[in-house]
Amino acid sequence: MYKLSIVLLLLIDFAYAERIELHLMGRRDQQQQYYHRLLQESLQLEGHRVSLVSEPEMPLLRVYKLLESGELSAHWLLQTAERDKRFLRVNVPLSFGLIGQRLLLVKKGRAAAFSKVKTLADLQATNKRAGMAQGWFDVMVWKENQLPVYEQIGDWQILFKLVTAGNRDVDYLPRGAIEALDDLASHPDLEIEPGLLLNYERDFVFYVSPRYPQLRGQIEKALQAALASGLQRRLFDQFLFSKVKGLNLNKRTVINLNSPVNY
Repeated sequence: MYKLSIVLLLLIDFAYAERIELHLMGRRDQQQQYYHRLLQESLQLEGHRVSLVSEPEMPLLRVYKLLESGELSAHWLLQTAERDKRFLRVNVPLSFGLIGQRLLLVKKGRAAAFSKVKTLADLQATNKRAGMAQGWFDVMVWKENQLPVYEQIGDWQILFKLVTAGNRDVDYLPRGAIEALDDLASHPDLEIEPGLLLNYERDFVFYVSPRYPQLRGQIEKALQAALASGLQRRLFDQFLFSKVKGLNLNKRTVINLNSPVNY
C-alpha cells in the first residue's frame, strides 16, 4: 500500500507539472544542439515537462520578427543594449566567453596576408574587409574599431562563397571559436588563419519573446541551477569542447577590440 501511494503521488506530480513548449530555431549543428539540450534538460530538472519544436533556419532580422510576435519562444544572441530593450534577456552566459573570441576564416592560401599583424593598428593597415550579416553585433564592433566591413543582406551563408571566390570584396569571416571548425568542415576551400585571435567581452545569452514574460523567469532559474550543478559545463564539453581544443587559442596573438558603449 505504501509503494502504491508513492506511485500515485509521483503520477499526480507529473500530471500537474507545467508543460512548456519551446519553438526554437534549427538543430543544424552541435552548437545549436547544445542550446536546445541545455534548455530542455535544465527545465526538466526544475520539474517542467518540456517539448521542443524546431523551426527552419532563417536570417537574423527574421529571428527578431518571430521573437517579437512570439512565433519563436527564445533564441541565443550576443547580449546588447538594443536587444535588451526589444526582448527579455536571461542573465546566464552560454559560451563561457568563447563566442567573443574570433578567428579569421580566409580563402586557402591567403592566410599569409595576416602573418605580420600583431596589433589592431596592423590589422587596420591591411585594409582587409570582413564579411558579416546585416544585424550582427560584430558589424558595430568592427566599425567601432575602424575595420572595413561588408554587410550581407539576407542569407548570411553566401559570405562563405564570397570569401572562397577571392574577388568579391570580402577577405575574411570572423567566426567564434566554437563555430570555426564546423564552418571549415562545410567549406573545405577555406582555412583558419593560424596566428590571430580577435577578442571582445560579450557572450551569448538567451533572449525570450516579450510575449512570454513568465518563461524568462522559468528559464533563468533553470539555467542558474544548471550552472551551479555543473550541468551546463557538462553539456558544453559534450557538444562544443572538441570545437576549440585543437585551435591553440592560448598560443595566438590576441587583439582586444573595443565594444560600442551604447549598443
